[in-house]
Amino acid sequence: MCVRPRRGRVAAAAAAVALVCAVLAACGAAPEPVSGGSSASPSAAGSGSAPATGAPSASPSVRPSIPSDGVTLRMLGFVNGPLDAFSVPVGAVLTDRVDQPNAVTVVMSAPSGAELAGYYRRALPAAGFAISADDPATNTMTFAGNGWTGVLTGSDGTTAVALRPA
Repeated sequence: MCVRPRRGRVAAAAAAVALVCAVLAACGAAPEPVSGGSSASPSAAGSGSAPATGAPSASPSVRPSIPSDGVTLRMLGFVNGPLDAFSVPVGAVLTDRVDQPNAVTVVMSAPSGAELAGYYRRALPAAGFAISADDPATNTMTFAGNGWTGVLTGSDGTTAVALRPA
């Protein structure tokens, strides 16, 4: 007796394989450098908008100022975190990200940890964050502001910034 597979099962299996291939292809996509070419501007992006779900609603006492060589989380498509106060330098290569109400993480492979730490030493205070610890020898710093706390840790190959609600 010969048993033939049902066409519905074959079609479902083919669709599942195609979906897995598409997901794997997206995961293997090369990281792209951050560009400043977004149509949203740091000052206009947050006007009149409500805070993201789960985001602290406390207003900063200082209006965030984003450097001309920076791109805000909002401009990068994030929906959580200090969207209009925290920035990433133009040209940074993002290799991974976490965008959740209780944790926002940006992982970058370029520029170097020392260059990124230098950018954040300049950008964070202007955006309303206070740097509470800074060790240039290890490219690490902690900071807080705009209802969030953060930590930066870097090396020559990878730097990560993790943000959590205060």
